[in-house]
Amino acid sequence: METTTDSAKVRSAKDRRGPAYGWGRVFIAAFWVVAVVATYTALSDFFALSQYPLGPRLVSVLAGLGYVLAAIALSHNGRRMRKVAGACIGFELSGVLITGIVGLGVPQIGQVRNLWANFGQQYWFIPLILPLLGIAWLWWSNPRRIVEIAEKLDR
Repeated sequence: METTTDSAKVRSAKDRRGPAYGWGRVFIAAFWVVAVVATYTALSDFFALSQYPLGPRLVSVLAGLGYVLAAIALSHNGRRMRKVAGACIGFELSGVLITGIVGLGVPQIGQVRNLWANFGQQYWFIPLILPLLGIAWLWWSNPRRIVEIAEKLDR
């Protein structure tokens, strides 16, 4: 005779939502490309350019790792991970703006490849544009906002 306990009666929750396609995947892929390129160049410069000061090299590594964390959080897209993604994207945007403003008129700021130096000029200003697009994407794809719009349409 088979007995069941309370723990055996627990049903697991399943996510039945379909996969996302389209521009969302392209956007997240852009974050991954920037994350991989920035982290690779930052780590290679960190070890290869030991004659330069440690500070700019560490800032470059920190910027690259921030993009890695943002790409992971955007890929997961859970409620908590959206908060992590928002914090990382805000960190990247503030980093590129602060470093760009502080570095105005300082020609030595671009000696070490840095994602944030000169508003991201060495990376075709992508570090300045991508966080702005990331903030817009987080707002546009917010599940709570989408549900509120759908509920208004049902009335």
